[in-house]
Amino acid sequence: MNPKKRLAGRFLPSRVYARWLGTVRFGLVVLPLIVFLSGSLTLYLSPNRYKSTAIFAYLGPRPKTEAAGLLKTHGVIDLAVAKLKLNERFGTDSMTTAEIVADSTKTSIDPDSGFIEVNVTHTQKDVARDIAEELIHSLDQYEKILAGVNIQPRIHAAQISLANAEEEAATKRQDLQRLISVRGDPAANPVAQLDIDALKSDWANSRQRIIDSQVRIDEAKNEIATLPSMVMIHSYPDISQSPFKKAEDSLGTVIWQSIALGLSFALGAPYLLELAFPRRRSNPTSPAKEFTEDDYEDLGIGAPVEI
Repeated sequence: MNPKKRLAGRFLPSRVYARWLGTVRFGLVVLPLIVFLSGSLTLYLSPNRYKSTAIFAYLGPRPKTEAAGLLKTHGVIDLAVAKLKLNERFGTDSMTTAEIVADSTKTSIDPDSGFIEVNVTHTQKDVARDIAEELIHSLDQYEKILAGVNIQPRIHAAQISLANAEEEAATKRQDLQRLISVRGDPAANPVAQLDIDALKSDWANSRQRIIDSQVRIDEAKNEIATLPSMVMIHSYPDISQSPFKKAEDSLGTVIWQSIALGLSFALGAPYLLELAFPRRRSNPTSPAKEFTEDDYEDLGIGAPVEI
């Protein structure tokens, strides 16, 4: 027989499914039942999760997509974790707590209004509400910290100027005191009085530089303290009263998954088994034995006569 025809005949559905009938029955009955029972048990034992949603407008200089992404970064999450003391509430280390918060948080942007929506899902209702609200405040704090970092060089420069002015003023004051102790004030000699007046003027200039440097420091610090808010909360999160269920967590999804998996197994597994364990080929039939006259006599019949 042609090998191609023999191979095609080997994989005929009627032959394959008839040979592997037990596998087909397992896929249609047993496997869906196992998947359904395990999925149902998992749903029953899984703790209820609650979702809290907060909506806010971002007023900072970043693109809104970048601002929404910051809500799931360590820079923002660590601030929220510290403020809410989540390490103590969860009983975990900082890294694990940050991962829990990041995995529980989803963000989206409304294309019409531009508002950013924050969804936090957790097994504890109050924790979900607290995280959703605190993440927004932490984003605002994070942006203010970055803005303050840009102002810090001005403060540092003013502090250096203040230190130099204070050192110079102290030196000028000592020089003036020594000169007055020697020549008196007012000095008897007009030329000596001019030296005293010059030192007084230098000392006054140094004290003015101290005042100016301190003013610059105070102004920069006040600028940090009065930075405008980068967020405006539009909708505060509430404590959810009903558990949040994903589409894949429903009993109907488990039923359809068990049926689909069982049907796929019943249709595909027999062909894989047929490919892995082919039928044994039968031995070719030996040629028919040619009877002689003695053989016919042994059988008690006469030999056929040719006509």
